[in-house]
Amino acid sequence: MAVDSDASIDAQFDAIDWEELGEERPVVGRRTGGFLVALGLLALLFLYDRFTGYDLSIGAWYAPSRLDWLFVLSLVVFAFAIVVPAVRNRDRTMQYWRRFRRNRLAVACAAYLAVFFVLGTASLLVLDRPTTNIQYAKQPALFATVEAGTVAINCAGDVTGTAVQQYCHGSLQFPFGTNSVGQSVLELVVAGMGVSLLVALVTSMLMVPIATAVGTVAGYFGGWVDDVLMRYVDIQQTVPAFLVYIVLGFVFGQSLFLIVLVFGLLSWGGVARLVRSEVTQRREELYITAAESAGASRLQIIRRHILPNVSSTVLTATTRQIPLLILTEAAISFIVVLGDENVPSWGQMLTDLNMELWWVWAFPLAFLVITVFSFSVVGDALRDTLDPRGNA
Repeated sequence: MAVDSDASIDAQFDAIDWEELGEERPVVGRRTGGFLVALGLLALLFLYDRFTGYDLSIGAWYAPSRLDWLFVLSLVVFAFAIVVPAVRNRDRTMQYWRRFRRNRLAVACAAYLAVFFVLGTASLLVLDRPTTNIQYAKQPALFATVEAGTVAINCAGDVTGTAVQQYCHGSLQFPFGTNSVGQSVLELVVAGMGVSLLVALVTSMLMVPIATAVGTVAGYFGGWVDDVLMRYVDIQQTVPAFLVYIVLGFVFGQSLFLIVLVFGLLSWGGVARLVRSEVTQRREELYITAAESAGASRLQIIRRHILPNVSSTVLTATTRQIPLLILTEAAISFIVVLGDENVPSWGQMLTDLNMELWWVWAFPLAFLVITVFSFSVVGDALRDTLDPRGNA
C-alpha cells in the first residue's frame, strides 16, 4: 500500500490538465490576490510608522525596527508560500505527512521546531526584552545549588546549611537561573530563539526568490544564458559572505540587519545550482514537450509546470541551509568585536564561559545544538519525503 501511495504522489506531481492550456485563467489568482492585499496592508503600516512621526504600537509590538518589518514580511511570505498551499492541497499534504512520519526522529525534531517557531515569534512580536534585576543576580538553575555567597543579594529559592556555610537552591521563579546582572536565562534563551528564527526566515526570504529565478532561467533556457548565470554563481561563491560582512561591518557598523542582508544576498548559489539541475532534468520530460506542442508559452510552462515541480527542491535545500546560517550568526555574536551587543543572541550568551555560573551558557548552548540538529534532521527527512524519486 505504501508503494501505491507513493506512486500516486508521483502521478499527481507530474499531472497536467491539457484542456486548461487553452483556457483563459484569471490574471491574478486568489492566493496571489490575498498575498498582494497582505503586502499592501503591511506597506501602509510601514509608511505610517516611517513618515507620520508617530511610533506604531500594535499590542506589545512597539516602534518596530527595520528587522521587525522584514520579519513580519517573511511571515507573510511563509504563510502564502508554504502554509496556504499545504492547506489547499490537503490530500497531497496528508500523503506527504504519512511518508514523513515514518521517520520518528524527524517527527520529534519537527515538533521541537514548531515550539521554536511559536516562542521565537512571540519573543519578537509580543514579549518584552529580558530586564536586569541585580537583587536576583547569579541565581542557580532549578535543582542546582550554589554557595549563598555566590548570589548577589537575595536567593529566590530555599536557603539551607549552617550559620557558617549556607547554600542557595534554584527556584521555579528562575528555572534556568539568572546571569551576573539578574537577567532570567530562560527569557534570554527565548529571546535567542527569536534571533535565530529571524535569521532563518528573513535570510531565506532573500535567498529563495533569487536562487529560484537564477536556477530556473539557467536550467530552462540553457546555452549562453546558462553559462553567464552559472559563471556569476561561480564568482560569487569565491567571495565568502563572512568576509564581506567583516568588511562592511567595519564600514557601516556591526548589526543583525547587516548579517541577514549579506548572507541573504550572497548565500543562494548552492540552492540555485540544485534548482538549475532539477530544471534541466524536468525540461526533457515528455509532459514539458507535450505542453510546448500544445501551444503553451515559455512563461506558462515555467509558472505552471516547472516551478511547482522544483518547489520541493527549493524547500529542502533551504531547510538544510538554515543550520549553517544559525551557526554563522551565533559565531559572529560570539566574537564580540563582530557582533551586535544589543542583540540577545545565543552566541553572545556563550561569551560568559564561567564554570561557576555554568547555567548561563549551558542552556543557550544546548538549545543551539538542538535547533541546528533539528533543522538538519528535518531537512533530510523533507528530501526523502518530497522528492518523488527519493524512495525509488
